[in-house]
Amino acid sequence: MKIADRYVQRTPLGIGGMGEIWEGADTRLNRTVAIKLIRQVPGADVQAGRRRFYREARILARLRHPGIPALYDFGPHGDDLFIVMELVEGAMGLRDLIAERGDDLLPVPWAAVIGAQLCAALAAAHQAGLIHRDLTPANVVLAPNGTVKILDFGVATAVDVSEFSAITQPGEVPGSLFYMAPELDGHTKADVRSDLYAVGCLLYELLTGRRVFQDPSPFKEIGRHQTESPVSPGRHRPGIPAPLQDLVVTLLAKNPAARPVNAAEVFAALLPYARDLRPLPGLTAPPDDPIRLYATAVAALPT
Repeated sequence: MKIADRYVQRTPLGIGGMGEIWEGADTRLNRTVAIKLIRQVPGADVQAGRRRFYREARILARLRHPGIPALYDFGPHGDDLFIVMELVEGAMGLRDLIAERGDDLLPVPWAAVIGAQLCAALAAAHQAGLIHRDLTPANVVLAPNGTVKILDFGVATAVDVSEFSAITQPGEVPGSLFYMAPELDGHTKADVRSDLYAVGCLLYELLTGRRVFQDPSPFKEIGRHQTESPVSPGRHRPGIPAPLQDLVVTLLAKNPAARPVNAAEVFAALLPYARDLRPLPGLTAPPDDPIRLYATAVAALPT
């Protein structure tokens, strides 16, 4: 059965925070796409949820940034919702990147350049009024040419989990809770500084290979985000420049007002450390990679 009389599900890509993710085909334009199916919670105010979903998805559809996959289509699928986006082919999630390296920690310049690209994409989204709310190592990927893409904007910004299902297995703790700002306790609305807290969590993990408050007990770990100050990443890894350590700790401040003002400020702080990058296996683009050529030309423009 086709979705919207147009899209065909082909290969399951996994289960995301709020639905099933498929590689699929757009039969009208003959292109490969990513399809996400979002399940309705029985008894929820479905119409209100759909109105908000449509409003936010239309904003996202107007957003153009190389670090955010393009939204192609969205709408109802029976009682549920679907969203169709650009498929990022051959990409590696930060979760896999960190896990595969093990004790061979990611070089500091690579952590900085990943963080800087992430902040550049967030700056574009925040200017458009979109907050991600669910930044995790599974939702940020590296394309083979080394560019960063943020996934799931079309879901995290537009869907309230009180109306649509957050899919987990019985007894499983949603991974996003390990990266959630302490003010997001169900009563406080997310803002740009909530996303910046998650950026701090991701940078900490990229630099040290471990989560900020990593604990054998998932529930204790989640609670520590509310009650404990983070240990400086330099305690787990010598050689991280002190200003970079301070930036990460500031991003992880319990009080949102103590964090950087916006993603552009964090980008500017990270950029000086994104220098002298050496190739990573599987993440090296040839000199004539079109994206790299374009980025080099843009970087040469006067400020």
